[in-house]
Amino acid sequence: MHINNVSQKTSIQVIAGFLFVSVIYTGVMSAMYFSISGGDWSIPHFWNWVITSYNSLLADNPEDPWIAWLTFIILPAVFYLGLIVSIISRQMALNKLNSSLNLKSVDFLQGRINFNFNKSQYNFVCGYSDINALQMVLKTAVVHNKYGSYITLKEIVLNFKVLNNKKFSISNTPLSPTRFIYKIIDYSRNINDFTYKFEGAGEQTDIKEKIENYLYKGSKPMLTKKIEEKFKLLSIALFAVGVYIIIKTNDQLVTYFKDGSWFVLAPILAFIAISFIIDIILIIDKIKEKNTRGYNG
Repeated sequence: MHINNVSQKTSIQVIAGFLFVSVIYTGVMSAMYFSISGGDWSIPHFWNWVITSYNSLLADNPEDPWIAWLTFIILPAVFYLGLIVSIISRQMALNKLNSSLNLKSVDFLQGRINFNFNKSQYNFVCGYSDINALQMVLKTAVVHNKYGSYITLKEIVLNFKVLNNKKFSISNTPLSPTRFIYKIIDYSRNINDFTYKFEGAGEQTDIKEKIENYLYKGSKPMLTKKIEEKFKLLSIALFAVGVYIIIKTNDQLVTYFKDGSWFVLAPILAFIAISFIIDIILIIDKIKEKNTRGYNG
């Protein structure tokens, strides 16, 4: 497994996000322009169209000028300037990283680990038994949205203590954190001392439960206990809603069957079908947990 040294500052995830919304916004504005101009493309013509459209929105919405400002000034400023600033910030972080001796990447291989530095003359290889300790640090942050606040994983740091207790660290911001963590645990079983801890906003309960299950039971649960409880409640609620509708409309249902309008029952059947699908997922998860119970790594 190849792991690049990618911190939150050097990750391209922010750049990719701004690039995505910038492309979408540009596509929408271009489609509007071509639909009005008939395909007459030139930068001055496009700029004139932007100014004309902006003034038109101001004139049509004198009490709500923010519509014009949001469409032609605020959104493009946020998207395009955000993209530029994120690119510059990442490049500055990369320059700072490369200005001193830092790990560039780590390769977990069969029987050995390659430590690759930004100055290749310092690269070295060692076996798993030569790693005195490996600590996995899970950095979390609190995210706020309209539904409330929750803790999310932002970055994973691996702290190595090798040979003569030399210490090296490498960061990563994986797109699939759970899969990344499972792979680290797999390789760490050959290391003398493996530990993990949460930093930042605190423990992320779902991730901690998955780590504990895989460390000591060897199981990769589909659902954590927290999500499992939510699935149970959702299954009960969907089934109850479906049955309630059937009881309350049983006379009409007979009529629907007789005149061939059975498709009207699709929403009711969907409630019950989804309920059974959730139950099947819960059963499969319990079977997997039972089959791996007693695993001791």
